[in-house]
Amino acid sequence: MSEPAALPVLLVIVPPDWEAEPAALTELRRCLADDYGARLSLRQGSVPMRSPLPLFCGVWPRGVLWYARRDVVPRVHQAFFTLNWLDLGDVAV
Repeated sequence: MSEPAALPVLLVIVPPDWEAEPAALTELRRCLADDYGARLSLRQGSVPMRSPLPLFCGVWPRGVLWYARRDVVPRVHQAFFTLNWLDLGDVAV
């Protein structure tokens, strides 16, 4: 009896100070499930990072990974954001 094939998984390591955009995250999950039969796994990073890090894990069908990267990576960048660029240190509340 053969071992079942591991499902494709997109593991996204999210920087600790970043937030998720719910609608874009839902679209990312939909794209992965409907177009690639994959699931999404999110992990919070423990060190500062420039942006979320998408890692394609598990078994992806031959010839599909290139298309998945093309379609999914932009959606990852749309699904997470940071406001660190907005310096509010001098603003009185």
